[in-house]
Amino acid sequence: MRKGLFTALLAGAVLAAAAASAQAQSFPSKPIRIIVPFTPGGGNDLLARAVGQKLQERLGQPVIVENKPGAGGNIGAEFVARSAPDGYTLMVGTNGLTMLPWMSKSLPFDVIKSFAPIGIGATVPMVVVVANKLPVNSINELIAYAKANPGKLSYATPGIGAPHHLATELFMDMTGTKMVLVPYKGASGMLADLISGEVHVMFGAINSAIPLFRAGKIRAIGVAEPQRLPQFKDLPTVSESVPGYEVNIWFGLLAPAGTPDSVVNLLSDEQRAIVNIPEVREHLARASLFSNPTSAAEMRRIMTVDLEKWGKVVKAAGIQPQ
Repeated sequence: MRKGLFTALLAGAVLAAAAASAQAQSFPSKPIRIIVPFTPGGGNDLLARAVGQKLQERLGQPVIVENKPGAGGNIGAEFVARSAPDGYTLMVGTNGLTMLPWMSKSLPFDVIKSFAPIGIGATVPMVVVVANKLPVNSINELIAYAKANPGKLSYATPGIGAPHHLATELFMDMTGTKMVLVPYKGASGMLADLISGEVHVMFGAINSAIPLFRAGKIRAIGVAEPQRLPQFKDLPTVSESVPGYEVNIWFGLLAPAGTPDSVVNLLSDEQRAIVNIPEVREHLARASLFSNPTSAAEMRRIMTVDLEKWGKVVKAAGIQPQ
């Protein structure tokens, strides 16, 4: 009886493995869609189109990039979460996903349980920039000035709960400082006010700030990476003054939960290969997206760590979910 049961279980496992292998070998047999849950032109969109083009060439099936903006990315994310778990509907997500559960009273999906991570493809460094009229030239000077002038410094963010916002809240929590939040609807407005000095500080994506601090219109005082950037060797890291402070914006592919591991691993291997192609790396780097591919398992680990990290930041800041 036991032997028969063991044989049946073994046979079932062999058949399941064979089916998974066959599915991986036949995938893809029809077009793949990559959903970008924001409007065209952002980092999500850039990575989706760069990877999508090469994926189409390498897999021999059309890859369609489709923008589904709205509700801070929730519309596109919910669409993917509810799609068939077969590898034909994917999404480019960001670390903003791991902030959502702490900023929203309810979500139509679970950030961890509703998705199968495929892998992070690229990251964008975050930089600390200040208005030229602010008399600080380093992170240490910013901390000292903020402590000497509590509540008098303001910082810009493109929205409550955006990476820029929570990156600043993390900085204030780690340094015992307090600045006043000024929310904007987009990068153009906050950068214009930073140039004029209407707002004093911004923790933002380096790609939008580079032209301005190179032109001397604002001042860059720190990058939130673990090491200095090769192209900005004179720009210190924030962690040189605040040990352990590290924040960037990552972009990666996700599939609906339940997508077969064989398909997830195939797509993960393809993305890692694609973002390391020299022409793709250079294309992404021109927009300050740096190829930093991970495995599916590593992306899941990073998402889990980020979820816990931002939960602590939101609670420490006393931010109420909306």
